[in-house]
Amino acid sequence: MARIVKILAAAIMLSLNAPAAIADDVDLYAQQPLMVGASLSPDGTQVAFLSSMKGRYHVIIERFKPDFSRYVLYPGDELEFDWVRWANDDRLVVSSRYSARRDLALRSSRLWVVDTTETRLFSVGPLGQNLIPIIVPAKERSGSSMIARELPPPQIQNNVISWLPNEPNHILVSVDSDFNGGDEVRKVDVRDGSYDNLVNDGSDYVSWIADSSGEVRLGWDIDENEVLSVKVRNERGDWTTADDHEFVKAGFRPVRFTDDREVVLTFGRNGAGLWVVRTANVTTGEFVETVFEHEQYDAESIWNDDSTGLPIGVAFTEHRNHVVYFDDAVEKLQRNVDAALADRRNIIVSASVNHRQILVLSFSPTGAGSYYLWDRDEKSLSFYEDQYKGLGDGTIAPVEPVSYAARDGIEIPGYLTIAKGVARENLPTIVLPHGGPASRDDASYWYVSQFLASRGYAVLQPNFRGSTGYGQEFKYAGRGEWGGKMQDDVTDGARWLIEQGIADPERMCVVGWSYGGYAAAMAAVKTPDLFKCAASINGVLNLPRLITGDKLKYAHGREWTDNMGLTGESSRAVSPYHQASEIKIPMLIVQSLDDTRVDSNQGATMAKRLASQGNTVEYVEVEFGGHSITNVAGRKTLLNALGVFVDENIGQ
Repeated sequence: MARIVKILAAAIMLSLNAPAAIADDVDLYAQQPLMVGASLSPDGTQVAFLSSMKGRYHVIIERFKPDFSRYVLYPGDELEFDWVRWANDDRLVVSSRYSARRDLALRSSRLWVVDTTETRLFSVGPLGQNLIPIIVPAKERSGSSMIARELPPPQIQNNVISWLPNEPNHILVSVDSDFNGGDEVRKVDVRDGSYDNLVNDGSDYVSWIADSSGEVRLGWDIDENEVLSVKVRNERGDWTTADDHEFVKAGFRPVRFTDDREVVLTFGRNGAGLWVVRTANVTTGEFVETVFEHEQYDAESIWNDDSTGLPIGVAFTEHRNHVVYFDDAVEKLQRNVDAALADRRNIIVSASVNHRQILVLSFSPTGAGSYYLWDRDEKSLSFYEDQYKGLGDGTIAPVEPVSYAARDGIEIPGYLTIAKGVARENLPTIVLPHGGPASRDDASYWYVSQFLASRGYAVLQPNFRGSTGYGQEFKYAGRGEWGGKMQDDVTDGARWLIEQGIADPERMCVVGWSYGGYAAAMAAVKTPDLFKCAASINGVLNLPRLITGDKLKYAHGREWTDNMGLTGESSRAVSPYHQASEIKIPMLIVQSLDDTRVDSNQGATMAKRLASQGNTVEYVEVEFGGHSITNVAGRKTLLNALGVFVDENIGQ
């Protein structure tokens, strides 16, 4: 249950109940998807997916041939399900996560107790029976003792590197079960969790790749200076360094073998600094060909065929996600799907063996997405399920790609959301910078922006410099610009909306999550004349504390903390907590108590500091939801508080 703590001026008022819903639309926009991460069984008779029930993701297993049946797996009190996938027709693999605390120095007398996010891997039968963990703790012998000591369970257990389609009872999992900082590769039996170690060489490599036959042929790692190191297993089974190979020296990271066990797909930067995909020969080290290269956007990921495990395409995001297929059969299949579901964006999310049954996620410009099942044997295409109840076609506000010039001339892309039928002038407006900062927004449905637009607000989501997806130069332009040029990009977006006549200059608020919460708080520090209010959701409010914590908690933590802050200034100089005396506008601070990314004390201490100096501040705690607040109860608490806050400060 969420606990609301409201602080006004120097007085602290506590309430154990969330405020009454401000409108029915809170329930509509706080909901989780009804169907997400769907996976078809190899024989095409079953589908498994995550679905929201009672405000939490459950695993749903549905058999639709020959007769319909349905089974539900409940996550328990603390567990959250992440994804599902069929290993074979009789075993479903389920990934889950939960928040915990660990001793960072397991084998040292010195203890560093840190908050962690743990992942676990299970398998279950198609009728929901025989649920078992399939990553069991490793054992070690100490000295001459003949008794093996069982080690604690590994923290990250869900990194499946191959689904071994030719051995359907086994999968390959990369996992650090001996806590040496490098991963081993296990061949795991999904029926009982028994395993063989295929790679356990004591190295600190954390990334391993198997070829199309299931043999682990390649390992790679990147050091703190971003120098790539690669080793390859030759035909004799020996590991040899590949650091002098052409693709390695060019910084191209191997990601997936093709059907040729000598050729691997690699990701790297082209001359323009954009992520591209090229094939390379692992023996000679030479590039073979360029598979994907876009003139404006980064390649993002490789798509694989469920039934063969082979790569079939490359995904990238323009304004929405797209897949460019290099497999001719799948490309033809996509064209047929697009012809059957015309004037829509269609994504093939899963397929049975030989693509006889296909599950398609289809979007109209004003809908949050619907699933369709295409049975090629029966020559039928049928609606299966909407992603969200009540958010079908024609129900959401259109999301418009926009761009504007920052004060130094750099072009900033972004997205503007205004509800249908609302005049585009003199609107109360919310600027909504994203988290990361190394991420990006796109035109896809997001419940926060759509909720705010539904209440009559214009919502701008700027992809400020430092955002990903637009190439290295744009991303690196944000290094060392916390509170500097990245912040100016947010400010310039607000002023551009005023110049366009869209925003009412007297009714503007800035709202952000994670890094976006930092940007919102810094907007309150730097531009109180522009924004009338600011809201931080699990935001970085004490920058020095985050930097220190990241260096301790994460391998290569210094790699990204060196890019935080503002070049030439101390971290305190651009830390909202340390600059709180400059804040004069009302603030809303929403903080998850189980946030393992941003110290959950940051929100409370910031609220107390603001209250002590007489500021108007509202502090809201979400007891359970994590950094991203994925559960419905947490989302309702967030939207209720956010809706009331912006209405009171910039509403009609």
